[in-house]
Amino acid sequence: MAERERDDYPNMSKKHRLSPKQLTRRIPAAWIPWTTTDALAHTTTVVGQERAMRAVDVGLRIAARGFNIFVAGEPGSGKTSILKRLLDERAAEERVSKDLVYVTNFRHKDRPQPLFLPAGKGWALAKDMRGLVEELKSMIPRVLSEGAFGVTRARIISEFRAEVDALDVQTKEVAARLHVRIEEDEEGVQVTPLLKGEPIDAEIFRGLSTRKRNLIQKNMLAFQEHMDKAAHSKRQLERHHNRRLQAAEVQAIKPVVEGLVGEVASWYQDAGEAVARYLADVTKHILANHRCFLEGEDAEEGDGEESVSETLGLYQVNVLVDRSDEEGAPVVLERVPTPANLCGCFEYRSAQGGLSTDHTLIRGGALHQANGGYLLLQLSDLLSQEGAWESLKGALRHREVRIDSSVGPAEGRPRIAGAMKPQTVPLDVKVVLIGPPEYYYLLKMEDEGFSRLFKVKAEFEASMPRTRENVTRMAEFLGRVCREEGMLPLHRTGLARLVEHSSRVVEHKERLSTRWAPLLDIMAEANFFARKLRARAIRGKDVDHALAEIEHRHGAPADEVGRQIREGTVLLRTRGAVVGQINGIALYDLAGHAFGIPVRITARIYAGRRGVVNIDREVELSGAIHDKGALILVGYLGGCFAQEQTLGLNASITFEQSYDEIDGDSASSAELYAMLSALSGVPIRQGIAVTGSVNQLGEVQPIGGVNEKIEGIFRVCKSRGLTGDQGVMIPHSNVKNLMLSAEVVAAVRRGDFNVYAVRPISEGIEVLTGSVAGRRSKAGAWTDGSVNARVQERLRKLRDALRDDGVLVRPEQDL
Repeated sequence: MAERERDDYPNMSKKHRLSPKQLTRRIPAAWIPWTTTDALAHTTTVVGQERAMRAVDVGLRIAARGFNIFVAGEPGSGKTSILKRLLDERAAEERVSKDLVYVTNFRHKDRPQPLFLPAGKGWALAKDMRGLVEELKSMIPRVLSEGAFGVTRARIISEFRAEVDALDVQTKEVAARLHVRIEEDEEGVQVTPLLKGEPIDAEIFRGLSTRKRNLIQKNMLAFQEHMDKAAHSKRQLERHHNRRLQAAEVQAIKPVVEGLVGEVASWYQDAGEAVARYLADVTKHILANHRCFLEGEDAEEGDGEESVSETLGLYQVNVLVDRSDEEGAPVVLERVPTPANLCGCFEYRSAQGGLSTDHTLIRGGALHQANGGYLLLQLSDLLSQEGAWESLKGALRHREVRIDSSVGPAEGRPRIAGAMKPQTVPLDVKVVLIGPPEYYYLLKMEDEGFSRLFKVKAEFEASMPRTRENVTRMAEFLGRVCREEGMLPLHRTGLARLVEHSSRVVEHKERLSTRWAPLLDIMAEANFFARKLRARAIRGKDVDHALAEIEHRHGAPADEVGRQIREGTVLLRTRGAVVGQINGIALYDLAGHAFGIPVRITARIYAGRRGVVNIDREVELSGAIHDKGALILVGYLGGCFAQEQTLGLNASITFEQSYDEIDGDSASSAELYAMLSALSGVPIRQGIAVTGSVNQLGEVQPIGGVNEKIEGIFRVCKSRGLTGDQGVMIPHSNVKNLMLSAEVVAAVRRGDFNVYAVRPISEGIEVLTGSVAGRRSKAGAWTDGSVNARVQERLRKLRDALRDDGVLVRPEQDL
């Protein structure tokens, strides 16, 4: 490869060299007239998100169905904390929602019913119902054991016994007539036939004549028939007696029951008709099952299959939502939104080797807690839980919360009793869903119900204008965080450094980042170093110390590449000039920490008909965007040098010592410079690394990571010794993105390092070669002695070589 050293290039690059002032932007001192943030007002104003806050306000004010809010934005912008504070402030001015309880539905016991009560009345009702049961367990036995009812009981029992005695007398008469004897013992009633008034055994019975045996058998059958009728009559008498006795008991206790339940009902007159109906049903059920309140052997099971304890449990009140301590509408942030945590579930108890449940084991979910207020959810949390998204959509679509007994702690486990289907709870909630912007559009396209349920989009922007007003608001916000977190106040120099770093994060001199989390982490670390030095405030040098520590913690990969370059493992030149060779810049982004490293790009030209071959593309080590950039080179060359004749060349270009996949087009201008150098034979200065993409018209286009790329090249050049000829050439459209470190700016100020900015390729080739790029005349010829003229001449020679071999490349083969 042709190579030559030159120490003095024509001063063609000076006009493209950026001044130190263009490499960063300091904050004017007049913008920070105070010493520390302690002098600033305490404010909770949201900084830099006016558009999002306006959308949120609209969504919260519209009560129509489906006007829930999807808040989009990048992580770290403070969406959750901002919205939680905003909702808390708004909810504090709204009325307190109602308590929610579940009680027995005495008409359909497998369908517990929800009741809404004024705030704080849920636990009061539960306590009052427990007290009611305990009082009834005392009062009902007392009433039924008093003398007044004892007379009634005795009369009913006496009448019953008289009727039973009459049946016994009748039975004895029938026995005498049919010549049988009745004897009762522990085994029951024994019936024995009589002959002449004496009992006969089997032996005597066999010795009787056939006529007498038949007569005795006939009498026995007749008596058995009578006994069956008598037993049936006794059972009927017992039932009638029990009904009379129960009716008398109900009549006796009715005033007590109605009085006690009525007293409870009087305490909840403002709770609505549903509570009144429930207490009326309680009265009826107690009267129908009053013997459950008796003690010992007198206690009887209820009217169903419940035991005494289960029957008494029907009167318990299950409080799902208690608002007694709330002072406004509820605001709920659910971080584990499983279907059970959203819509509630059943718990189960062991019962006869299996599981059972009832209305007291219903557990509420976030939708119950947020009913009448606001529910805040993270989309990532929601989608990570199976069935959660569908559960939320179903609740919002039908405006009701349905508890599914198939989910919850006992899901997939057998149960033998207590299958329940609770009545649904009417739902009035505003859901605020937080997620990345791309998920909003994905759900909008893929989920038909999403647009109907989340009609308001509020997007948190990643940056805001760098104005004096926003800097002040930023300072007020950071000052409030310092106070809340117990940090030292922020000094004006500390704020200035944080503002500059914020602009660097968004890669724009006129913008500030609104991703507060990383900035707050830096401030917390700076606070640590400030306290360590016994400072009274977080100063600029404390922020610099924190940034240096962060860089050092993440700097191992960049240092390893630098070591390989110093040792010669990675071949790289930073001095002299070489034909067909240039230093591009690769950007590595490892989990949010980015750094730039130089990479050698080479181009070779020779006679042939294949056209431009990108080696990395041929071996499938390049991505689609990089391939697009490589193909653009062909378009540029064809547009400049093959308007009237074919290119007719073989060219190969590659990233040397690159063994991983390459993507992106930020090196396409460097590839083009290498091609033009190889074609023209004009060497390229090796001390200048190049970044920037190019289009077919030869315009150099902006790229990302410009600060990291420049600083990466600076580190390499510094380790080898700065000569004053080294530097980086960037697209001019990236000048607004420059927020370089103080070290790089100082080196440029001293003249030890350079940053160049160019617009068309022609400007770049002049900076790199010190030669005129050249202009095309009306006749189609390039400026004599220019780089482009040399390229044109080399292409002519390559075509002549092909003609000598009898082969001419057709235009479509070049393309």
